[in-house]
Order: sequence, then C-alpha cells, then structure tokens
Amino acid sequence: MKQQKSLVIIGSGGHAGCVRDIARVAGFQVSGFVDRTRPRGDRVRDLAILGGDELLRDESFINRHQFAIGIGHPLARHRYGEYLLRHGAELPAIVNPSSFVSPDAEVGLGVLLMGMNAVNHGAVVGDFSALDWQVTVGHGARLGKAVFGGPGSRVAGDVTCGDETYLGLGCQVIEKVRIGRGCLIGAGATVIRDLPDHVLAVGSPARVLRDNPPETSADFGPLG
Repeated sequence: MKQQKSLVIIGSGGHAGCVRDIARVAGFQVSGFVDRTRPRGDRVRDLAILGGDELLRDESFINRHQFAIGIGHPLARHRYGEYLLRHGAELPAIVNPSSFVSPDAEVGLGVLLMGMNAVNHGAVVGDFSALDWQVTVGHGARLGKAVFGGPGSRVAGDVTCGDETYLGLGCQVIEKVRIGRGCLIGAGATVIRDLPDHVLAVGSPARVLRDNPPETSADFGPLG
C-alpha cells in the first residue's frame, strides 16, 4: 500500500491549530507549519515552523507533502489554494468523522469540515472552503470557493453563496437566497433576501450596512 504523504499546514495561528487537531482525528500525519511571519524552527505546541513561502516554490517540497490551508481569512484561503494547485500540490479535503456528507454531495479540494457538520444531498462545497463546528449546508445549496462558515451557521436548501463569503457565528440563510461574492454576514444575522457582491449584512432580518470592498493586500496570499 502506498504510504500517505504527510500534511503541511499553511499558517500557524488559531485556525491552523484547529486544522492540525482535526487532521489528526481524520488520520493524517502532520509535519508542521509554513508561515512567513515566524522564524523557521519556532515551535507551535508540538510542531515546528518549517519555513516561509519560499518552501512553496520548492518543487521537491511540494511533491513530498500534502497541504492544508490553516488561515481563516477567505481571500487568503483562496489565493494560497489556487497558488498551490498551480504548482501541482495535493490539497485533500479534511473531514472530521463526526460530520455527515451525503454521497450525493460534492466536497472540493482543500475543504475543511471541522466537526458535527451536515452537507446534504445535492450540495456543493467549493474548493478551499472551511466549515467550523456544527455548520449545516442544505440540499442543493452551492458554496463557492473559499467560503468560511462560522460555528453554528446554517445554510438552507438551494442557497447560493459566492466565492470568499464569510458567514458569521450562528447566522442563518433561508431557502433559495443568493449571496454574492466576498460578502460578510454578521454573527446571528438572518438572511432572507438576495445580497449583491461585496457587502456587509447584519441583523435579523439582515440588512446591508455598508460595502465590503475586495482586498488587494499581499498580506492575503503567497509572496513571490
């Protein structure tokens, strides 16, 4: 039997620590972290910083490992994910065994299901998306790339969420609503009508509070 490659996590903050824990529960061997903001050799609990973004330009390093994105920010998740795929990296989905995924659902590359999630029949969870604890995705719902679902958020049937949308803690989206790209949905919000791209929506029922312009900073993706 071919031995599974060890897993390297991009980032080393709080979300990366969660990825480490869930990856181990899901049966992965975790080697360490890639983080350009910390010195090589620094320890994060029981694992080391292996280096910075320069490792992601090393073909042999890419070929020896699998990768998980341990950064919660949707734009950073999207940029690192696309960069890694362009360079031939393997980005497995990491699914806590406590989660339910319908055999008729589609879970993309680099997806994280933290635990006690439900992804129902006909649903699609796009590449690099991360669903925190107890996030549910209704039948036929479609989450774009790098969507982040905060703990306890609920997406009902046939909802569409655009790429890089952030669903805040405990928010709810009712059936057949369409949320645009790059939206930020506040904690506890109830989305009952369609939202355009790049807005912040809060409250119950949710209302648009302001624009949420797309970010362009190099802080949200690999350097070089």
